[in-house]
Amino acid sequence: MGKILFDSSAIERMLARIAHEIIEKNENLDKVALVGVLRRGVPLAERIAENIERFEGVKLPVGKLDIDRKSTRLNS
Repeated sequence: MGKILFDSSAIERMLARIAHEIIEKNENLDKVALVGVLRRGVPLAERIAENIERFEGVKLPVGKLDIDRKSTRLNS
C-alpha cells in the first residue's frame, strides 16, 4: 500500500470547502450544475452536491462526462 496523503476527515473538509466556494461564488445556485468526469469524478461531484444541499437546501443537478476516446457522451 502507498503513502496516505489525506485521511477521510481531511477529504470531507476539502469537499465541504469546495462546496462553500461554489456557494460563495454563485449568487443564484439555480443556475449551477456539477459535472463529474467518469469514473472517479462522479462520486466527488455527487458529494459536493450533497454538501451544497445540506448547507443551502438547494439540490444541484449532477451530470456525468465520459471522456473515453471511444465515447463522447454526456450523461445525466
